[in-house]
Amino acid sequence: MGVGSLVIWVVDVATALVVFAAFPDIALTPALVATAFFAVSVGNLAKVLPLSPGGIGLYEGAFTLIVFGLTNVAAPVAFAISIVDHVVKNAVTILGGLASMAWLNVSLTTAVEESREAGEVEAAAATED
Repeated sequence: MGVGSLVIWVVDVATALVVFAAFPDIALTPALVATAFFAVSVGNLAKVLPLSPGGIGLYEGAFTLIVFGLTNVAAPVAFAISIVDHVVKNAVTILGGLASMAWLNVSLTTAVEESREAGEVEAAAATED
């Protein structure tokens, strides 16, 4: 589990670094790589707060503040990078989820219906006691 989490985290940071590299005026220095690790980590932690769907806005805000505060990247550029980075990661999550559902032959609607039915059975059993 730990190795899998580490791999996902490294891919998460690598995605951010690819987005940084897409901006022509930004050099991937060791300091920027370290900042990217920190910004992605804090951005992901910020998404834990249930203030917006999918952490949209929270990730971008935390990422931007850290990148702008710790590097010479201008705030609007750091913000643009955070948006592109988060869009790419959300798109991969959605596409990966759809591919996994197809590969595992899982239907989201069936899962919701079965969950609802299981809840009704539990409620009925609780009223019988």
